[in-house]
Amino acid sequence: MSTQVAISVDAPGKVNLYLAVGDVRPDGYHPLTTLFAAVSLTETITVSEGQTPGLSLSMDIMPGSLVEQQMQAGQFDPADVPMDERNLVYRAAELILAEHGIGSVPALHLHIAKAVPVAGGMAGGSADAAAALIATDRYLHTTGRTGALLTQTDYERLAAQLGADIPFSVRAALGQTLALGQGTGTELQNIAAPREPLHLVIVAAQFGLSTPSVFKQLDAGRAAGEYPASGELMEPVELLSALNSYDGSEAALASLALLLRNDLQTPALSCAPQLEQTLNLRDSEGVYASLVSGSGPTVLLLASSQTRAEALASTLRAAGNHAVSAVSAG
Repeated sequence: MSTQVAISVDAPGKVNLYLAVGDVRPDGYHPLTTLFAAVSLTETITVSEGQTPGLSLSMDIMPGSLVEQQMQAGQFDPADVPMDERNLVYRAAELILAEHGIGSVPALHLHIAKAVPVAGGMAGGSADAAAALIATDRYLHTTGRTGALLTQTDYERLAAQLGADIPFSVRAALGQTLALGQGTGTELQNIAAPREPLHLVIVAAQFGLSTPSVFKQLDAGRAAGEYPASGELMEPVELLSALNSYDGSEAALASLALLLRNDLQTPALSCAPQLEQTLNLRDSEGVYASLVSGSGPTVLLLASSQTRAEALASTLRAAGNHAVSAVSAG
């Protein structure tokens, strides 16, 4: 076996262009209907031979990324990311080894190249886990430790054991950029990508926001009658139709912008009112919508073009914000 083998897999972060959340179930989970869209911010996992038997992890931060911007501002410390079994990457590799019946763990090293913010509502950890599942399987196959590669169905089954966003992250890593998610988000239906991509500015908050606290606020607000009742969870037919016919024109973009939805945005604002300042960037020239990504606190801005997205991201960075331009769903 060559010690030079290294297998790398990229997995993108995601945004939710639509997120309708039902009432909490007895098991504590919320049913939902969501439209996952991959974005051009990617995590990369590289699997290679380790120095000693067992799993080991390492990480570096991608230059120019939102994570680097947060780190330089003292708002992210790589030392806070566990490099052991608490990390989804480690657990993903363990699942692959168990799936192949490999009881004696070989010397495997998994390196994380990080670009998607931690706990930002963009499934950065889920992307890591998805890439780790695929890369570990490919590495074991390439080095002759296993027979056939696992299937996409296998990856998604294992991914669901790790987290609700991770099955979509598997699909995104394998090239499917858009999917409708139902149940807890693990029941997926592929959606054809529009002819033209969506141009985004992604603005990372300079503070954290706990996903459980946002869901708790949603439940409390609904119980108190402060937020609309959940109603029946339906497929976003109008949004899917708008994406299917989207041609990149500003008229089409204006129509599409009206159909974006996130039931967690109002509770996220209740938990972190300072998000309103970023959301108000919807009034900027060439911006058609602003939306909290998932449970936040990251905010996405829907821009008229790549040029406009890049210019706005640059302006925001110059003003001390953490922002990058990205494309999605194309």
